Amino acid sequence: METKWLTVIEAAQYLKMGRSTVYKLAQEGKLPAHKVGRQWRFDAKELDKWLKSGKLAWTEDRTR
Repeated sequence: METKWLTVIEAAQYLKMGRSTVYKLAQEGKLPAHKVGRQWRFDAKELDKWLKSGKLAWTEDRTR
Protein backbone atom coordinates (compact mmCIF):
# COMPACT_ATOMS: atom_id res chain seq x y z
CA MET A 1 0.00 0.00 0.00
CA GLU A 2 1.27 3.46 -0.89
CA THR A 3 2.02 6.05 1.81
CA LYS A 4 -0.03 9.25 1.66
CA TRP A 5 2.37 12.10 2.39
CA LEU A 6 0.95 15.44 3.52
CA THR A 7 2.47 18.92 3.60
CA VAL A 8 2.20 21.16 6.68
CA ILE A 9 -0.90 22.84 5.23
CA GLU A 10 -2.53 19.51 4.37
CA ALA A 11 -1.65 18.05 7.79
CA ALA A 12 -3.14 21.10 9.51
CA GLN A 13 -6.37 20.71 7.54
CA TYR A 14 -6.38 16.95 8.19
CA LEU A 15 -5.93 17.44 11.96
CA LYS A 16 -8.13 20.57 12.04
CA MET A 17 -5.32 22.59 13.67
CA GLY A 18 -3.50 25.75 12.80
CA ARG A 19 -0.45 25.54 10.55
CA SER A 20 1.77 27.14 13.18
CA THR A 21 0.66 24.55 15.76
CA VAL A 22 1.47 21.67 13.42
CA TYR A 23 4.84 23.22 12.57
CA LYS A 24 5.68 23.80 16.26
CA LEU A 25 4.67 20.26 17.31
CA ALA A 26 6.75 18.81 14.46
CA GLN A 27 9.80 20.87 15.44
CA GLU A 28 9.45 19.78 19.07
CA GLY A 29 9.16 16.13 18.07
CA LYS A 30 5.67 15.85 19.54
CA LEU A 31 4.04 15.10 16.18
CA PRO A 32 5.23 12.29 13.88
CA ALA A 33 6.93 14.11 11.01
CA HIS A 34 9.73 13.69 8.51
CA LYS A 35 11.96 16.47 7.26
CA VAL A 36 12.70 16.37 3.54
CA GLY A 37 15.23 19.06 2.81
CA ARG A 38 13.72 22.19 4.36
CA GLN A 39 10.14 20.91 4.24
CA TRP A 40 8.12 18.81 6.66
CA ARG A 41 6.13 15.81 5.45
CA PHE A 42 3.55 13.85 7.41
CA ASP A 43 2.35 10.28 6.91
CA ALA A 44 -1.46 10.28 7.22
CA LYS A 45 -1.45 6.84 8.89
CA GLU A 46 1.10 7.99 11.47
CA LEU A 47 -1.04 11.05 12.20
CA ASP A 48 -4.10 8.82 12.70
CA LYS A 49 -2.17 6.60 15.10
CA TRP A 50 -0.81 9.64 16.98
CA LEU A 51 -4.27 11.20 17.29
CA LYS A 52 -5.84 7.96 18.53
CA SER A 53 -3.07 7.51 21.11
CA GLY A 54 -4.16 10.72 22.84
CA LYS A 55 -0.67 12.25 22.83
CA LEU A 56 -2.21 15.63 22.04
CA ALA A 57 -3.86 15.83 25.48
CA TRP A 58 -2.56 18.59 27.72
CA THR A 59 -0.27 17.38 30.50
CA GLU A 60 0.07 20.65 32.40
CA ASP A 61 -2.11 21.55 35.40
CA ARG A 62 -5.13 23.41 33.99
CA THR A 63 -6.59 24.47 37.38
CA ARG A 64 -4.98 27.92 37.43
